[in-house]
Amino acid sequence: MGSPSGGRVSAVIVHYRTPRETVRAARAVAESSPETEILVVDNASGDGIEADLAAAVPTARLLAEPTNRGFGAACNRGARESSRPYILFLNSDAYLRPGAVAALVAAMDAGPDAAAAAPRLSNPDGSLQRSIQRLPSPWRIFCESMGLAFLSGGRPPFAGHSATREDHGRPRSIEAVKGAALLVRRADFDAVGGFDEKFFLYAEETDLLARWRGMGRGLLFEPRAEVVHEGGVSAGDRLFGELHASLGQYAAKHHGRWGALAARASLSAGAALRYAIALLTPGERGRVRRARYRAALSGARQ
Repeated sequence: MGSPSGGRVSAVIVHYRTPRETVRAARAVAESSPETEILVVDNASGDGIEADLAAAVPTARLLAEPTNRGFGAACNRGARESSRPYILFLNSDAYLRPGAVAALVAAMDAGPDAAAAAPRLSNPDGSLQRSIQRLPSPWRIFCESMGLAFLSGGRPPFAGHSATREDHGRPRSIEAVKGAALLVRRADFDAVGGFDEKFFLYAEETDLLARWRGMGRGLLFEPRAEVVHEGGVSAGDRLFGELHASLGQYAAKHHGRWGALAARASLSAGAALRYAIALLTPGERGRVRRARYRAALSGARQ
């Protein structure tokens, strides 16, 4: 059963060559919250998603982009095509559990100072996927890149931006989050001009959260809303370098030239160290790790 609160929500799903996952994500929205509007933005995939989506989720609207301008640009397109007060940005490799939309809307209604609310993310086996993060800074990027955050178990002063020890068991205000699913208040989204389309992939939601935080607008974590997230389906190791590039871009925007230089140096040094270790790792595991860190080293934009 759905919830009337879903009638105030538009779900935006960006599709790029993940037809099975995209259809599953759209179907889960339709089944768990039938009143929610569903918009699928196809980033010039060329994979015939139209027929599959129409057959499985006839209520979904497909918006075709002529070229792939990036994740944030596609999200902005979906937002422009809707008018409801809440927008749910949902990765194609994520799908809602029953009641997720209603729980997120209730959290936002109860927290007028919040610009967005994030659900509890789960792995496909039902285990917790740790998603609460902190905004990146040159120091946090250094701690994470050099393995200090991992070795310290995410404890201060060496906690990173994503390698942290955070309580995922209670609703609360948080600083940042993995953006596989995010319910945003349209008024706040419009107030900052949406996603910065200079970010092609990764860090676009972190940048958005940082801009809101600078305006005094909050972010809520709502564990009663659950979303299953597979992770990495459309990206994989070949785009691991894009993550490093986007973190460097984020540091340049929010921490200036010297902060960006420090962040990029940490990212490159960390990737080189991990690549060297991967040279000693046998079998498929070593091959995968080497591919990942080669991508990181080659993809770091200056």
